[in-house]
Amino acid sequence: MVLHADSGQNRLYLFSLPRDLFYRGRKINDIYRSFGAAQMAKDLSEITGLAIENYIVIDMYAFIDAVNILGGLEITLPEDLIDPTYRVKDEGKWGTLFYEKGTHQLSGIEALRVARSRHYTSDFGRAERQQHLISAIKDKVSRLDLRDMKRIYDLAATMVSYVDTDLSPVEIVNLFLQYRKSAFAKQIVIDTSNVLYHTYSNLYYLDKKLEDVDDSFYKGAWILLPLEDDWNLLRWFIRSTIEGDLNGRFGAEKTAG
Repeated sequence: MVLHADSGQNRLYLFSLPRDLFYRGRKINDIYRSFGAAQMAKDLSEITGLAIENYIVIDMYAFIDAVNILGGLEITLPEDLIDPTYRVKDEGKWGTLFYEKGTHQLSGIEALRVARSRHYTSDFGRAERQQHLISAIKDKVSRLDLRDMKRIYDLAATMVSYVDTDLSPVEIVNLFLQYRKSAFAKQIVIDTSNVLYHTYSNLYYLDKKLEDVDDSFYKGAWILLPLEDDWNLLRWFIRSTIEGDLNGRFGAEKTAG
């Protein structure tokens, strides 16, 4: 996820880029695994056209603890979330992940399940759920005040234990104070409904389409690329979203998120 903060307008923009986005011969999730967070931020700056100045890497245990410290999250699912491959244990009994369409009050572990599940939904659908969870966390944190000093202290202790960032504690506090009242103007998943298309790595390298090969051909990894392989198009889409001008090649209806 890339967060852009517009201090002048007091607005936030959240962009989710799929892990299968194929940039300079590798998927972007491999950039972090192979080279670390700083290189990931640098490459994402090139991909998005945004000057990404800082990074935050959040351990899943920090996510669980933060949600529990905040008293849980209320999340509305637009459709049933079903994942028979995701084993869960509740009240001593094993089962598989299932949440009905509607509003749920989630604990930390339950919120993590909703954030991680992707089988039987797309990776894009998972990104949308993650954005809803981030927005819910942001809303709860923004309502904290001096009466919640214990929660604030517990959150800070969790961040110190489980979060990797190049921001100093003072910078984190200053950013919190500066943007705590800011609202999300847009939450966008970069996907095949707007500026991406999918193919396979070997088809891409050989400039072939699926119908050009038979069943014996090894297609390689499933990858995502900007339409017409034009990275400037992706950068334009992000910049136009922030600037509020999507009257060009793609209509505003493509940016629902």
